[in-house]
Amino acid sequence: MRFFSGNPYQADLAELTRLAENGIIVPVVDRVHPLADIAKAHRGLESGGVRGKILVEV
Repeated sequence: MRFFSGNPYQADLAELTRLAENGIIVPVVDRVHPLADIAKAHRGLESGGVRGKILVEV
């Protein structure tokens, strides 16, 4: 069994921030949904086949 810790180290977050700001790592976005379509976004996530993050625009 694997566990995930939701308490990352400050230094790790700083390094990830630096990498993202310099374009070394970039997020992969599958779709962007407006908040009004939150149910549609959730259904898409449940259906599978997602290749990246599903974003909800607020």
